[in-house]
Amino acid sequence: MNSLTLEQLILLLPELLLLLMAIFVMLLPRRAHKMAWLFAAGGLAVDLLMCLSLWNTNVVIMDGAYSIDNFTVFIKVLLLGLALLNVLGSHDFTDKVYRAKEYYALLLTAMLGLLIIPSATDFITMLVAFELVSIATYVLPMAELDNPHGGEAALKYFLSGAFASALILYGLSLLYGFTGTLNLLDCGEVMFMLGIHPVLVLALVLLLAGFGYKMALVPFHWWAADTYSGSSSPTTGFLSGVTQKGAFVVALKIIVVYAAVLSPLTSLLLGLLCVVTMTVGNVLALKQQDVKRMIAYSSVAHAGNIGVGFVVGGSGVVGSFVHILAHALMAIACFFALQLVWERKGGTSLRHFRGLGKQMPALAAALMLLLLSFGGVPPLLGFWGKMLMVVSAVGLGGWYTVLALILVLNSALSLVYYAAVIREMYMRPAEQGLLPENGGGKSYMLAIWLAVALLLGLGLLPNWLTEICTGAASYMSPWLPW
Repeated sequence: MNSLTLEQLILLLPELLLLLMAIFVMLLPRRAHKMAWLFAAGGLAVDLLMCLSLWNTNVVIMDGAYSIDNFTVFIKVLLLGLALLNVLGSHDFTDKVYRAKEYYALLLTAMLGLLIIPSATDFITMLVAFELVSIATYVLPMAELDNPHGGEAALKYFLSGAFASALILYGLSLLYGFTGTLNLLDCGEVMFMLGIHPVLVLALVLLLAGFGYKMALVPFHWWAADTYSGSSSPTTGFLSGVTQKGAFVVALKIIVVYAAVLSPLTSLLLGLLCVVTMTVGNVLALKQQDVKRMIAYSSVAHAGNIGVGFVVGGSGVVGSFVHILAHALMAIACFFALQLVWERKGGTSLRHFRGLGKQMPALAAALMLLLLSFGGVPPLLGFWGKMLMVVSAVGLGGWYTVLALILVLNSALSLVYYAAVIREMYMRPAEQGLLPENGGGKSYMLAIWLAVALLLGLGLLPNWLTEICTGAASYMSPWLPW
């Protein structure tokens, strides 16, 4: 591999900055909570601006292992913006946490891996970046020392992640042994020349299963609810709203590679996974009495929703991008809202939400809008991603129409348990008063209302976002018809 030139190093400044910031935050004094928060937020903001400056750059470096184009820049800016929102809201949480600097250092390390994933053009680089994300986030559930469920959540997350990594590595070994290369474009070209083969099908199944764990697709979802509900709410917001989205980027790249030769089979396998994931996630969420666990299973269902766009292709992928942003905003804000309810009401079961509309009207109003967006109620952004996917699927006809119908029915089903929370907040009297404020929660409300404003603003003016997503998606692959 040739050595990097100065011009190429400049292109890698966003990644290098995150690495330096993670090291710097880790070296801060033990009780420098505010300083750690300030450097983490500032580093992410600067990194976001640096990535934006790379828009319309189209280069490949490191002997073809790393690319920078509008698709990679779009994904990086999206993930950095979501991480910044999470860090802004985490100020009041980490102000009470003993391991605050470790929390932010791990978060920045995970973001380093997430920045590498979109640009990786070979499977080894992609896998190393993904494992960097995974290893950093395995520890995050234990950031809060007085959380009795943090250790269990971290252990389940680690065990599922280790098993998923083994599946992915086995799938990649088969892919490399059959094609002789791990470069994404070269793999696609070789598969196109060789045609369908059982080894390729087995590798596809293993890769979808491995990354299905990371995306929390059924039946690989068993860890998600326990990890999400056992972690602190700000940590859960980061896991569900930011790191999980990196798995979708990897899955999309795999689908793009296999689209060269196995498009019908790939679509069928992923489509069945999405149908089962949507249905099982919503049914399990419907049975929950704890709202945090309910939203955790809801995130599983939304993973199935996002996958529908990948199955459909074309403008359906644009719908997936829109829904990835919408769900991430909703998840981050919702888990901050749950953290505030837990601090002021002593829990997150349905009974703790009774009378919240009168006790905390601003929080209840924001949470109601978030839940409606989760359910896909227009004009909130949660509606537009689903609409784009449904319209694209119906346009293709055949079993894609059935897939669109199942997506619509699952969205209707999800409204049942979202409405149950709204009913408790506004139609049931409170059974207990508010606990004394312990640190305010102003940062929680800042993140919540920033997310709600984005969901409303982008939902009322969706054309701007869809145009950006369409332009970014056009860089994904010459095989897909954008």
